[in-house]
Amino acid sequence: MSLGERILDKAVRYEEDLIKFLQGLVRIPSVNPPGDMTEAAAYIKDFLDRWGLDAEYIEPRKGVISVYSKVGSGPDYLMLNGHMDVVPEGDHDKWSVPPFSGEVIDGYLYGRGASDMKAGLAALIYAYALYTSLNDKISKPLSLAAVGDEEVGGREGSLYIAREMGIRPKYVLLGEPSTLGYYNIGEKGIVWYRVKLSGEPVHASISPYAGRNAIVEATKVIERIYRLAERDFKVPDELVEVAINSGRKARELMGVDGLEKIFFRLSCNVGMIEGGVKTNVVAPNAKLEFDMRIPHGLTVEHVLEMVRESIADVEGVEIEKVAGEDPNYTRPDTELGRVIEESAYKVLGMRPEPSLVMGATDGRHFRMYGSEAVVYGPGEWERIHGYDERVKIDDVRRAFRIYLLTIDGLVG
Repeated sequence: MSLGERILDKAVRYEEDLIKFLQGLVRIPSVNPPGDMTEAAAYIKDFLDRWGLDAEYIEPRKGVISVYSKVGSGPDYLMLNGHMDVVPEGDHDKWSVPPFSGEVIDGYLYGRGASDMKAGLAALIYAYALYTSLNDKISKPLSLAAVGDEEVGGREGSLYIAREMGIRPKYVLLGEPSTLGYYNIGEKGIVWYRVKLSGEPVHASISPYAGRNAIVEATKVIERIYRLAERDFKVPDELVEVAINSGRKARELMGVDGLEKIFFRLSCNVGMIEGGVKTNVVAPNAKLEFDMRIPHGLTVEHVLEMVRESIADVEGVEIEKVAGEDPNYTRPDTELGRVIEESAYKVLGMRPEPSLVMGATDGRHFRMYGSEAVVYGPGEWERIHGYDERVKIDDVRRAFRIYLLTIDGLVG
């Protein structure tokens, strides 16, 4: 029996334990904010200790903890990466089960973080522990990072590990939910910015004949900026097919017309608006806050320049950048993607396809420093961050097997 066959044979025996481990992880309310990962980190470290694996805490700020473990000497070659933190659970009365119950109903495990991303994290942790116990001749360094800061940007989690600690693996496999039919190689960029408008206040009784209402001007700004989201942009040649397929997948999964073009277009949302001083005064000021997601081929500065040009003739406008990151991706022919495809074929009988995502993952922090980062994991997109978040138990088991074979294919 080959090592790969022995791995799968062993995996079946541990799958029930994996689901129990996942239930225990979901039952820990590792909500961010506030972001205290003390209990979740201890749960994971205790598990690794029982398997005889050295693990350390990385704690740039009290309570903001990542658990890091490594087998082999020299620079990390393959890192398994996932986050412990989850978004707030919201109104408990709108859940059909308690949000931190980890209940199993009709083949699904329910709870905040079940899909995003404690299922993928638990499968990665178990795969790391089981594989290292079966193979004492790992050819290249293998590491695990369970990080605690992804839901608020990852700056004290994955980015801290890459930038401050200098841990920059050749490959990073993140267990974020991609669905098992796809693996994500890149993500759109993002820019947040404010538009401030100044008007000329006068008594409301002589409006609109006199004065200049900043709120009215703000409506012009919103209309102009939203038009930018109707334009198609050119993506790098090597991503064209992936962008087309990713848009098709997004439309199918979410059932929203127009999403098939999302990876060739900007998205646009005005999420905050403030303005005026009193009902009977023409508004002397207004402020808008925008979120735009950026397709590959553009940069943050490209987008801000287009915004400036689109509203250049509106009086009293000031634009202030709040935050931004350019689009990023791992080349479609990455070896990590090829091995995931082969491993998934052995388990699922089909090869997942490379894709892009609209949101952000910690993959961007490692790509920034030269790592080839790929996202592949179980989960249901439709319920992520929503009520009754859940994950299909069979998908967790399948992901566990695929992770084991992927590890073996790269460091075995």
